[in-house]
Amino acid sequence: MSPIKAGIINVTGYIGSDLARLLYQHPQVELESVTGRSTAGQELADVFPYLSKTRLSIKDELDSNINVVFSAMPHRSSIEVVPSLLKKGMKVIDVSADFRLKNASEYPRWYGFDHPSPELLKQAVYGLPELHRDDIA
Repeated sequence: MSPIKAGIINVTGYIGSDLARLLYQHPQVELESVTGRSTAGQELADVFPYLSKTRLSIKDELDSNINVVFSAMPHRSSIEVVPSLLKKGMKVIDVSADFRLKNASEYPRWYGFDHPSPELLKQAVYGLPELHRDDIA
């Protein structure tokens, strides 16, 4: 089986940097592309010395050769980026709450805003493998 080519949006945040560490060590994943607004143009290993074996530059935009994108953007930021990634045919794993609930009418109550892409909520899967393993696969 060929490795999954992965990318991370917002690698410089706490979640993004830990994702980079985990994905870099995973035998079935090739971490191919990472983004970070404040550190674009720098080497990932220079920003995070514990990732010294990586040979990735932090960019403004993801490369197009990836199969799956991890969005480590803050709540309400991911929602602006995910629809365009899905249109490009990429699989997206979003760690924010932006696609957590199925019912768009619940977003104002729990998160204080109207969800701008309610049509995407139907296809989103809340990624608890213990509960939704078949839907995630």
